[in-house]
Amino acid sequence: MKTKNFITVCFMLLTLAVSGWAQGESDLSATQSLATLPVQSGGRLKPLDTLARESVRLVTGKVQFEKQEPVVTLLSWWADPELEKREIIEFRDLEAKKELGLDPDQRWYSFAELAENQSLDKWRQEIHQHQQNDEELHGPEEKIQDLLIKMSVVGRIKNGSIFQVVPNPSGMEETWGSFADFEHEGLIELVIPAKNAVDQLRQAIVSGDEAAILAAAGSVRSELSKLGPVPEETIMARELRYNKSHPFRKAWILYLVGLAILTFSQPKTQTMAYRAGCGFILAGFVMHIYGFALRCLIAGRPPVTNMYESVIWVAFGAVLFALIFEYISPRRYYLMSAAAGAVVCLVLADTLPTVLDPSINPLTPVLRSNFWLTIHVLSITLGYAAFLLALGLGHMVLWKSALRPQQEEVIAGLHDALYRALQVGVLLLAAGTILGGVWANYSWGRFWGWDPKEVWALIALLGYLAILHGRHAGWIRKFGIAAWSVIAFQGVLMAWYGVNYVLGAGLHSYGFGSGGVEYVGVYVVAEILFVLWATHKHRSHLRPVEAKQ
Repeated sequence: MKTKNFITVCFMLLTLAVSGWAQGESDLSATQSLATLPVQSGGRLKPLDTLARESVRLVTGKVQFEKQEPVVTLLSWWADPELEKREIIEFRDLEAKKELGLDPDQRWYSFAELAENQSLDKWRQEIHQHQQNDEELHGPEEKIQDLLIKMSVVGRIKNGSIFQVVPNPSGMEETWGSFADFEHEGLIELVIPAKNAVDQLRQAIVSGDEAAILAAAGSVRSELSKLGPVPEETIMARELRYNKSHPFRKAWILYLVGLAILTFSQPKTQTMAYRAGCGFILAGFVMHIYGFALRCLIAGRPPVTNMYESVIWVAFGAVLFALIFEYISPRRYYLMSAAAGAVVCLVLADTLPTVLDPSINPLTPVLRSNFWLTIHVLSITLGYAAFLLALGLGHMVLWKSALRPQQEEVIAGLHDALYRALQVGVLLLAAGTILGGVWANYSWGRFWGWDPKEVWALIALLGYLAILHGRHAGWIRKFGIAAWSVIAFQGVLMAWYGVNYVLGAGLHSYGFGSGGVEYVGVYVVAEILFVLWATHKHRSHLRPVEAKQ
């Protein structure tokens, strides 16, 4: 009866979450009629809603600043004659604040306050000099450079140059014009109606008249479409649907509910609770697929070209393998481990947009071979996914061995599941590494060049191969395999995250980023301490047995 009540509560929570999603997506202002307006930005055409999300997040650190929809926020900034005085530019680095003499307790600053800062002007000149000399930025220079970029974006919003929405008669691939171009003298007669419509939109936003905003928005869309070819409305609407639906957020919520049901239900399969847990995880997987399908259609490529995409793809792969293994041999362990790993990955992707940038950007030249991109990168990241599944199973083996060593049958089943996941991971990572060499020869003219990414991929592979060989040779047993599988995942973490975010060097520059180093460091230390604790507990259980023998 307790299990039934628990499942009922989970369904109620899910119903509330779904109703919240629906309410959030329907509560839109009249300004949202411009959400699908095509804008040229970042090397591609995207809806204004996407530009607004990226711009507001970059400037403020939040997608919804002051609880407003991003499009509303962006257009209100553009129309505000006193935008420079609004405290909207987020800056949090304490060391850089000290250098600039800024209030350390303040989070958001105005453009005017920063523009008048003499220390910032000196840093701007120094950074510019470093960039001219092709010198790397270090310490507070990097953070101050980010601040200058935010100020530049605010300036572009103010003068309207960020709104590249004026189609080029020569084609959609050519450079488009912006609102700022309407301020130039000597405009041709053809664009005068569009300029007037934009002026009316600005006045309507300032007045706050919803009806006037809606009418002006329709006029802007109509007049701009007369100036040149624009993408089909369905293409822009697809990306808007992706932005609004948050499929990966819904996926991790479903995974979490399924994980909770499987964790707190009886350790048996083919029960109502087991089916319910599997059902929620399968529903999350379907939502995961839906998100990937939309992202692939929007980008026109596999979604694995930056850290954000690889994180959500690895989570997808872990659940995929778990579902396959669970179908072959129902044990709960696969789905519990995969769901836990997927929740962590998707929560990180959902809550750390400044570290894991969710923007959809064009491919760099080396990635424009979709065949090699699909074969190599998907193989590597699916290998990571199998190791993520193995990581969860390894934790379960260590936990059981440390606290419930008498459950030998359960531990044996977990070990078999762990071994199967390790085999799949090694196969995929080895294949991906070899195919990466083939791609490198195709793109760079050499099969292997000891690039940091290549070296750490090889180190990660050798680490897991050592575990499998140690098991075959009898050097390590069930507990040792689990312990070393947790340690070996740190090699994957270094190849996956460390090379791009810590070393920041090598030919794989298209994946570089920054942020999160402290949290990753804490995680690595916590994993090592957990393994040491589990080892101590396991050995303490073995001593009485050895004494009796």
